[in-house]
Amino acid sequence: MTFHTRRLPFVSLSGLLSVSLMASSIQAGTSDDVIRDAMNEASESERIFNDHITVLSSPWMEGRLPGTQGMEYARQYVEYWFDRAGLEPGWPTPDTEDASWRQPFQLGSKREFEGQRLVSRLGEDEHAFELATDYELTGLGTSGEVDGEMIFVGYSIKDGPDGYESFPEDLDLSGKVAIMLRFEPMDEEGNSLWNDRRWSRYSTFSRKFDAIADRNPAAVILVNTPGAKDSRVDTLTRDASSVIDGIPVFMMSSEAAAKLIEKHDSEGRSLAELRRLADAGTTIVELDGTIEGGGEIREEPMYAENVLGVLPGRGDIADEWIVIGGHLDHLGYGEFGSRRGAGRLHPGADDNASGAAALMMLGESLREAYDELPEDAGARSIMFAAFDAEESGLNGSRYYVRNPPHDLEEISLMINFDMIGRVSGDRLSITGAESAEGMELWLDPLFEKSGLEIVKQDGMRGGGSDHASFYQQGIPVLFAICADFHDDYHTPDDTPDLIYRAAGVKTVELFHEIALEAATREEKLKFASPSDSSGRAGPTRSRALRVRLGIRSRQLPDGAGLEIVNVNPGSTAEEGGLEEGDVIKKWDKNPLETRSDLVSNLAELKPGDEVQVVIDRDGEEIVKFLKMKAPGG
Repeated sequence: MTFHTRRLPFVSLSGLLSVSLMASSIQAGTSDDVIRDAMNEASESERIFNDHITVLSSPWMEGRLPGTQGMEYARQYVEYWFDRAGLEPGWPTPDTEDASWRQPFQLGSKREFEGQRLVSRLGEDEHAFELATDYELTGLGTSGEVDGEMIFVGYSIKDGPDGYESFPEDLDLSGKVAIMLRFEPMDEEGNSLWNDRRWSRYSTFSRKFDAIADRNPAAVILVNTPGAKDSRVDTLTRDASSVIDGIPVFMMSSEAAAKLIEKHDSEGRSLAELRRLADAGTTIVELDGTIEGGGEIREEPMYAENVLGVLPGRGDIADEWIVIGGHLDHLGYGEFGSRRGAGRLHPGADDNASGAAALMMLGESLREAYDELPEDAGARSIMFAAFDAEESGLNGSRYYVRNPPHDLEEISLMINFDMIGRVSGDRLSITGAESAEGMELWLDPLFEKSGLEIVKQDGMRGGGSDHASFYQQGIPVLFAICADFHDDYHTPDDTPDLIYRAAGVKTVELFHEIALEAATREEKLKFASPSDSSGRAGPTRSRALRVRLGIRSRQLPDGAGLEIVNVNPGSTAEEGGLEEGDVIKKWDKNPLETRSDLVSNLAELKPGDEVQVVIDRDGEEIVKFLKMKAPGG
């Protein structure tokens, strides 16, 4: 069949230009306008692929960060094209007979801060601190009100090295506001006394607040320690993860805290002097006067939405399913997951406007293919899923498999696209060809005639995308991604001018044939994979490791992650920026709960592979990228 038999109308500037330029070229022939000539020479499918990527990665879409207006525009765009392709809404709406294009789900919550204030009093003298400059009410604690005496408690460390203790055994802080220093004992240059590379695990918020919680303070003021050799000493954290229940926690700048101590210490010592005393050992100082403050922290739920479109099946196998997916979201202005930091637009042309373009194009081409099937031909239903919130942890696809609009056992195959716009040299990586019995045999002829060099991946390496959610449910998967990873990933440089349009269209055409054959073959595909000791689908754990991370860790209770207790010099972990006290929460966008999970993930890697990890550092989630090294490397 012809892959595309008609040109759908579209309101983008690039689409309008391509149509008008096609018409003018018939009259005027070629010109000295390189872009115009290239567009006229491109196939219709290449222009459509280009249109979709150009629009989805434009500044109008704001980097497609979940929760933003730009992401809503992107959802509307995909919904429009699903509708134009003749698909049907894919999510049953509760309490109605109608279906919706949207599958909503809660994506955590957003903190709203209101009524913050912090005022110190000494006799008749009163000083109101300035919000956002002097202090912040933080998410480290809770909403609350406090009016009490102040007490300086140093670094709030118990059971530290060489018998270091911040607290006398009988110290009770009930009704008092504790003034706590950030980090840990340091030398005159501001470096840790306990760790050569930066800070030890004793400096983390979780350990410091665990140490003080048993003393029952009414509130805590966390002070950015003067002189610390750390860039964070100049910033006030607000939206951090909670580390103590039932009390408000304020963060105060070094400058504001210095004024507070100077005014309220009866001996007239400075904050720097108290810091040096705390560097040496236990330093508890009751301050004159009182401090009053408080504020409210409200958790407002945030929602994301998968966009789902259905091509209904027919005949005896209409109740079976093919799922074709690709994530629609990206990083906005680098607020999460950027390799360059926040502040600049991350267009996400390859990641993953290219995969979303494939979804929309396949919706049209497979709709046409179904219309051309013989009347008595059977075909499985196809779900086209533009997943939301993939970048922050495969959230959209995880919600889909836990709240499916159909029976998961009836899925014959899940196809996933991620970063197919930079298939350089026509080299396309495909994972999962062995995930169904006999699937590789019927795939190979399609691979050979695709015009692409197919790079098959063993096992499930490259599992950090939405197909992993389905694979973990025992569903056969095929995952397509560029074989040669590029350095523009998760940066502002992932722009549409760098897309390989011809190779992208070859990829879409290949998967049109794969999806059509999977949808119309007589027998449902049967999952084939080794199982781990829990019986869950996944890679075997006995495989020799080809890489070394270079950490010692302890497993936190309740699946909260792995806390790093030691980082080896020169290791993958050190070069990737991991530190003692960090808690690894996610690995390749999947939760990391146990050491066995870590070993299993490492078994899939080879030297040179890059992995995205999410760590918790001092109550803040940070994304790091690890380039794996061989053992001894």
